[in-house]
Amino acid sequence: MKALPPYINSLLRIVLIICCWAISSLIIGTCTAGAAANAAPDLEAIISRMEQAQITIHAQQQSYTVTRDYQFFNGESPEPASQVVVKVDFHPPSTKNFTIQKAQGSERGEKIVRKVLEGEQAAARDESSHEISRKNYDFRFVRTDQFHGFACYVLQLIPKREEKSTIRGEAWIDANTYLIRHIDGELAKSPSWWVKDVHVTLEYGTMAGVWLQTTMYAIAHVRFFGQHVLLAKDVDCFTATNSQAAAVRAHRPATGLAAEIGIRP
Repeated sequence: MKALPPYINSLLRIVLIICCWAISSLIIGTCTAGAAANAAPDLEAIISRMEQAQITIHAQQQSYTVTRDYQFFNGESPEPASQVVVKVDFHPPSTKNFTIQKAQGSERGEKIVRKVLEGEQAAARDESSHEISRKNYDFRFVRTDQFHGFACYVLQLIPKREEKSTIRGEAWIDANTYLIRHIDGELAKSPSWWVKDVHVTLEYGTMAGVWLQTTMYAIAHVRFFGQHVLLAKDVDCFTATNSQAAAVRAHRPATGLAAEIGIRP
């Protein structure tokens, strides 16, 4: 296959960096406890409990260190074009630092990861601008559903502003704890003219006693260059009270496009 001219590669790298910068701001605070629900409450009750859960998690924040694996895929190739492993240190209330531990494959991968993490650092300092709350979204009750065995309320997310840091889609709210377990949708505003759309899937869970965003799966359709996929997974976590890595690795079937192209979560 003929290599792309250098200026085309540079342009594509810039487009992907802009795209991933927007994705990196999608950080959501949730909590570790909530009241059980015997019957489906009304929409306002769900939203109020969800927002209260976010307030609670902020009050319970502790320092942690996460090892995160990033993989980049071009088109529908099942093999990653690049892989980057990063250590992320968080110290409450809003400090995040990162260290690149391993990078292999295309150099573009490491450059994009650095931009993603720089965006994540900025987002941690201004969480209110992208939190899932009535400040940034209108909501509609869609249905009840199961997500990995957890009963959830599915809410439609309707951004109040067309911004790169908001998602138009659906959120799965745990019916017992009111934690956000899953989000699926598209960025409300494209990060660049070059990017037609960005579909984002986010998953949340507990690692070492900390409620975290554990997986991010993003598909960007770039004009003239086709599809590009970013898969990021937290693979282990340390906290101040946990001296050994809590190696929380998901062993569940891949779904959607991930299954079609052979990506294992």
